Amino acid sequence: MKKITILMTVMLIATFTTFAQHSGGNHKHGSPHGGTVKSAGDFHIEVSVKDGMVMAYLLDGKEKTIKNTGVTGTAVIQMADGKTSTISLSPSGNEGFMYTLDKTKKYNKAIVTFTSAGKTASASFDLTTKAKPAADGHNHQH
Repeated sequence: MKKITILMTVMLIATFTTFAQHSGGNHKHGSPHGGTVKSAGDFHIEVSVKDGMVMAYLLDGKEKTIKNTGVTGTAVIQMADGKTSTISLSPSGNEGFMYTLDKTKKYNKAIVTFTSAGKTASASFDLTTKAKPAADGHNHQH
């Protein structure tokens, strides 16, 4: 049973990762909040990590932040030991969502999924590297 659970988890991560990598083509993205932006169907998703705090934003096709009213978000987090957990994202302000990582654990990836007006957007993010500062030199990860 444990092997089946692990296999299903790996397949789920692989499916979402493949979808996230191929859903929006290969092009550059702006970063309104100083994080990493990935294409996710008709949307984009931005994620930034600072001091164990993960901020996630749903962006429209022109990379403008969408208000979080009526939007729900989850993240499937993969730890360095291969275990996964699903976290509901909490609204933060008018536009963002957040969750806090356990600083005693090491993480590999997060698959962030948003649902808005019946549409779903999902993208995979590497949690082992830190986001780069924005082009203006400021760290916009608030």
